[in-house]
Amino acid sequence: MKKIIYFLVIFLFSCNNINNSYKEAEFSDFYNSNSNKLLIDVRTPEEFMENRALESINIDFYNENFNNDILEISKEDDIYIYCRSGRRSELTAKFLLENDFENVYNINSGIIKIDSIYLDFRSFNN
Repeated sequence: MKKIIYFLVIFLFSCNNINNSYKEAEFSDFYNSNSNKLLIDVRTPEEFMENRALESINIDFYNENFNNDILEISKEDDIYIYCRSGRRSELTAKFLLENDFENVYNINSGIIKIDSIYLDFRSFNN
């Protein structure tokens, strides 16, 4: 019985570790990094056009092809993910880790707390 409990605890710990092993980051971490990197905005295209971070690309979390689209990115890059407040990016980070991505960073503060020096001003509606 002790062996079963031991293996159950190890299994649960392992599963929990997989789901929470993304790294937390700030926008400044992305811009100060010299690695091969990618900044992904997982908000809707409408949100992305309203305001977005410099150098970011958009992959819509709510798009029916989201899972396929996000898995097409390179596993070799450091992947930084953001959304409006951090929830969609957190779910995306966990999904990537479950699919063998390693260098995944969640910008959990989201675009609502971005420093204006990192905003792409061309995206603002006039």
